[in-house]
Amino acid sequence: MGLDADAWASFAHDPRDPAHAVLRAGDADRVLTANLLTEAYAEGRIDLAEHDERAELAQSARLLGDLVPLLDDLVPVLPPSPSTSAGLTVAARADLEVRAHQEWAAQRRSAVMGFIAPTLITWAVFVAIVLSNPDAWHFPWPLIVMAATGVNLLRVHVQRADIVADNLESLEKKRAKALAKQAKARRSIGSGEREKLDPEALRAASELARQKARDAARVVEQDVVRRFNQKFRPPEGT
Repeated sequence: MGLDADAWASFAHDPRDPAHAVLRAGDADRVLTANLLTEAYAEGRIDLAEHDERAELAQSARLLGDLVPLLDDLVPVLPPSPSTSAGLTVAARADLEVRAHQEWAAQRRSAVMGFIAPTLITWAVFVAIVLSNPDAWHFPWPLIVMAATGVNLLRVHVQRADIVADNLESLEKKRAKALAKQAKARRSIGSGEREKLDPEALRAASELARQKARDAARVVEQDVVRRFNQKFRPPEGT
């Protein structure tokens, strides 16, 4: 557990949710808050006096909502963006749905600009041509451009649900790949640690350490004997 957005998920009920804020806080919620405050103090985010003050308020909290002011300037409100690999691995389905709608909104903005910009440019050119030769008949060819770009704009609006569903499916596939990559990396780390902890290597290292300890003890013993002899050896000629 750390002071990141996942900390909120550590609570049985997210205390930021208005539906949960009015629920009674349990001992586990108070202890979790106290642990997060301790981490914040250890990282230097709050001083000892503020830590003690917040910890005391946490222990006396009655409702889950009472815990939020104690943490809201220490724990991020949102998880990492689902557009990143790190965000995908911790994103809940609700986060992916939000991201899918955001991508649709970006597509809509792109379609609107793709309609407006060519329309303005082509009509400006058409008007210039008409003014240069007002007596001739001119086919309103900018309508063709408007029709072509308008079809895409209409498609984005009409097929909103399908586009959002496709975006969500794509994000879920990316999340699955990110989780698989993360799991593979963890297995590789675990395998590397097992290789480092090879029994033969451990025994060899242990034997080497014991040998060095024996050598050191022997040197100390010899030094003690030498000092003893120097101090208590009878003077010569006695």
